[in-house]
Amino acid sequence: MDALSEAIVRLLKRQDQTERRMARIETALGIGETVLPAEPPRQPEPPPPVATETAAGPPPPQPAAEQPVPLPPVQPHAPASDRPREFETQVGLTWISRIGAVTLIFCVAFIFKYAIDNQWIGETGRIILGILAGLACVAAGDRIWRRGHQTYAQAISGLGIAILYLSFYASFAFYHLLPQSAPFALMTLTTALSGALALRYEAPAIAVLGLIGGYLTPVLLSTGEDRPVIFFSYVLLLDLGALALARARKWRAFEFLAFAATVVLYSAWGATHFTSEKQIVAAVFALLFYALFLLANHPAIAIASQVLVTAALASIWDARPFPYLATTTAVAAAGLVAADLQKRTALAPVALAAYWTLYAVWYRSFLGTVPIGTVLPLLTVAFLFFFVWPPWRALARKAELRTPEFLVLSLNAVAYFAAAYNLLVTDNRAYLGLFTVALAGLYLAMGIEMWRQLPAATRDSRPVLLSLGVALTLLTLAAPIQFTGYRITIGWAVEAAALTWIGKRASSGRLTIAALCVFALVLVRLWAIDSWIYLDAQYVTLWNGRFLTFMIAAAALWGSAYWLGSGLRALATYIAGHIVLLWGLGLEVMGWAERTAAPQNVANLQSTSVSILLAVYALALIAAGVVTRTLINRILGLGLIGLVVAKLYLYDVWLLVRIYRIAAFAALGALLLITSYLYSRYREKIEAWWKDDQAAS
Repeated sequence: MDALSEAIVRLLKRQDQTERRMARIETALGIGETVLPAEPPRQPEPPPPVATETAAGPPPPQPAAEQPVPLPPVQPHAPASDRPREFETQVGLTWISRIGAVTLIFCVAFIFKYAIDNQWIGETGRIILGILAGLACVAAGDRIWRRGHQTYAQAISGLGIAILYLSFYASFAFYHLLPQSAPFALMTLTTALSGALALRYEAPAIAVLGLIGGYLTPVLLSTGEDRPVIFFSYVLLLDLGALALARARKWRAFEFLAFAATVVLYSAWGATHFTSEKQIVAAVFALLFYALFLLANHPAIAIASQVLVTAALASIWDARPFPYLATTTAVAAAGLVAADLQKRTALAPVALAAYWTLYAVWYRSFLGTVPIGTVLPLLTVAFLFFFVWPPWRALARKAELRTPEFLVLSLNAVAYFAAAYNLLVTDNRAYLGLFTVALAGLYLAMGIEMWRQLPAATRDSRPVLLSLGVALTLLTLAAPIQFTGYRITIGWAVEAAALTWIGKRASSGRLTIAALCVFALVLVRLWAIDSWIYLDAQYVTLWNGRFLTFMIAAAALWGSAYWLGSGLRALATYIAGHIVLLWGLGLEVMGWAERTAAPQNVANLQSTSVSILLAVYALALIAAGVVTRTLINRILGLGLIGLVVAKLYLYDVWLLVRIYRIAAFAALGALLLITSYLYSRYREKIEAWWKDDQAAS
């Protein structure tokens, strides 16, 4: 019972101490209450037990008074005043240890040099001592690490790795004690040892030292003999180790180190040892390095790899189109796959730019005639890879398309069209227009399919409109490429009308604006080119290509106005249609007068004919406005009559010869009377139409 009582007392004391410590911890952390628990009432001390002997043996020994186990102190965030001490510790422990290790490396090198100069130790002895010193440093570093001095152990181990590299290198380069293969293998083992130590100590500095030594090994031990398979295989193994370390410990700097070293070594080999007989080896290892670094964690490395491998392949296959385009097309496809799977969409436009830009460089530097039958199909394959990538992202991945996809969608068409144009323009110009229309149809079909497949609730119209814009641009280019003369204007007019219809059906104001831009091109071409195609030629009035062009352009404008329905754009296109038709009729009338009248009467007949034409057209507009109840036609007719009257009284009456003046006034007077009769005959209906229009408005 006495022992039980003592145990209870000890438990109560220990509980009290624990509660008080917990309260202090909460107070230091700023949580919980700061009130310390009250001390429990002190229990009376039990009397000491009487020592008695029993048959069972001596009494059990009294347990020693238990000391309370101290809890680890709370480590709050170091205040600003403690940060200088942390910086001091960092400098004193980390940087000074590393500087000391580097200093000792120089010391070892100086000792070697001094020993050489004074012939203290033989060549073999120097190498053995160096190896033993390096291994001793590695062993000492491991022992120090196990005693808890991790940072200091890293410096000692790094010193050992450096001494081993120096010893193995000296055995071949300075003393020629070993054949090349032996130091190469020993330095490779040293690199592997540094990687193992880096993983054991969590020390990236040791791994960096080992990797640098590993990449320098083939350079330091080079004899000038070229063995590209062994050389690149060794570099590839180092890259695999570096990327494995980067993934295992998330040391991203190792990826940059491996990538930079690989680029430097590959470029140096290409500048000094590459020949046409080594094209396959160079291309295979370039693709292997690309595949490895395409999987790097940092996107900048993957992007740089995409550009550099494309440039390397262009340099390797500078005179062989098929292997060049086959390999670069495969690289472009791999870049698109990586951009999709790794969700690095920025890689896609980089792959596009690298492929087409370096193809242009390769094409310009190619000596001889480029084989179209080989180049164009492979370019088409690459174009299709880039072509399907944006709709794949939108339809299969259900991803929202952003700037990278839009760049690929638009720039791919420009690059492919330019490349194909250069190939076809010399010997296959007749097929260029058809090729352009087919390419435009491909983009048009893609835009329509994306519009159909995308859900209406979340439909993004931007890729659809961009596809249609590309198709529009190509169609606009197709006319001048395939046709000549007035056929270009006819093609543009029909295209603009079709765009207006598509824009109205798709409720797209942008397509309507595009159609108006094309109509602007039509008007410019009518004024600059088509109006002057019959200056010195004989032709049939109203039955010639020029008037057909003006008539189709006017019809296209009227069709667009009809599809637009109402608004300023519809009004503008409708009026423009009448202007174009009057313009064409005026050219026909003036041409007829020039071919009919005597030279001294050409100007009189032309002016009179134009006045009569305007008056007849005005009468036709007013009549059409009365019959169809269209206000715009009546207003246009009246305005045109006002123009004719102004011309008659300001120009014709003063400059025309008498006979032509009489004819002009007679014709205009008759037409004015007819116009007046129409308004007198249908006055009540016209006024009723005005009232209806005002009531409706």
